[in-house]
Amino acid sequence: MKFLLAAILYGLSFTKGFSQNNPINYSVRLNSAVSSESTLPFWMTANKFGAVPNSNHNSVYAALFSDFNNSERDLSFSYKASFTGYLASKNDLFINELYGSLKFKGAQLVLGSKNDDILYEGLSSSNGDILKSNNARAFPGFNLKTTDYLKLPFAKKWLRVKANYAEYLLNDKRVVDGAHLHHKRLHFKSILNKKLSMVTGMDHYVQWGGTSEEYGNFPSTFKDYLRVLIGYSGGESALETDQINALGNTVGAYLFQLNYTGEKTNWNAYWSHPFEDRSGRELSNYPDALYGFFIDLKKPENFITHVLAEFTYTKHMSGSTGISGRDGYFNNGVYNSGWTYFGHTIGTPFFSTNEPIEGITRGIDPNYSRFTAYHLGFKGYLSEALQYKTNFSYIHYGGWFDNPINKEQFSSLVEIYAQPKKFPFEISLGAAADFGSALPKNFGGFLQLRFSLNN
Repeated sequence: MKFLLAAILYGLSFTKGFSQNNPINYSVRLNSAVSSESTLPFWMTANKFGAVPNSNHNSVYAALFSDFNNSERDLSFSYKASFTGYLASKNDLFINELYGSLKFKGAQLVLGSKNDDILYEGLSSSNGDILKSNNARAFPGFNLKTTDYLKLPFAKKWLRVKANYAEYLLNDKRVVDGAHLHHKRLHFKSILNKKLSMVTGMDHYVQWGGTSEEYGNFPSTFKDYLRVLIGYSGGESALETDQINALGNTVGAYLFQLNYTGEKTNWNAYWSHPFEDRSGRELSNYPDALYGFFIDLKKPENFITHVLAEFTYTKHMSGSTGISGRDGYFNNGVYNSGWTYFGHTIGTPFFSTNEPIEGITRGIDPNYSRFTAYHLGFKGYLSEALQYKTNFSYIHYGGWFDNPINKEQFSSLVEIYAQPKKFPFEISLGAAADFGSALPKNFGGFLQLRFSLNN
């Protein structure tokens, strides 16, 4: 970690030295949140990059950053350092993002911790991806990716490709300490006509390596890493289960998406399907997936400018019987912290985590991993200085196969953004509520002031 931090700081100084023409931006956010219960309503903490405590609090967020320049040069740099500190039931101070990034033609390298871009105007329950939402903090590591879809020489008019290759370190307190996270993505974009395109692709993550109190050190040689890359079974030094199955803990997702760009509206229809083993890869766990539809009405001064509707279903899990059944999404018997990071679910936040033991999260609560969820989001224009955003979600949890439950939850959020002309800051004012049996009946609100400055 000391080496990684030193490399990031060196990268920041390096990129800053080569980007003297880029303006330096400063941002400060002051936030205060209260609720009727000891915890906050669901949508006041979910999808906040793990930066909002689940209790009444006052917080400060500060950031220094520089974006890529818009010149015609092939080489461009950006960097960012941001921190959050809060006074809550448990006070904390931590790094949100710390990275330096180099962009050259159609490729980009990110070194450090960088949040994912927010898609669909921030209305999605899971940023359009059942596997990787904006619910948890950014992982430290490196990410090499294409900046956009690249044309293929043999199909320039109708087919393009987008890819990334990344290695991260899971540096929170975990059952398997010091675990690595490998990620690769490959998406193809087919141009159907001038207005319609289709995206198909796959994301593949593997938790591997690290040290377990129960099992000791896990395989982490270069040869083992090659096995992780191709999803191959472990060698003799691996656990017996990994000698048969793929090495490490694999999670992945398929993506299918239709994009329409018209004169009066733009829309996206998407399907994000999870898999963790062969049955999921072969779609034996259908219909489990996130289904979504987003519309940009292309009327920026309408009362409603954007609409999103999503449906998430996870109750099948390849069936209740057989070797391939009961997939248990985001959990693993060896990497027992599962698909979580700093206590937050990495995937869609509707998956509820187990209570931590001695500060270590023990994965996803099985009783709250099988659910159906309906989600609506709206964004709109109220006046030249006022805009709003809303989220409404209904989730029904069915419990684990051998422990059926019947719990439901309705969660809502209304947020208003104001930017008065005479004041050098933006104001966000929000109210949220939870009803049902899955979470306590709860009402809450928050006030945020944001100051920005360009140098």
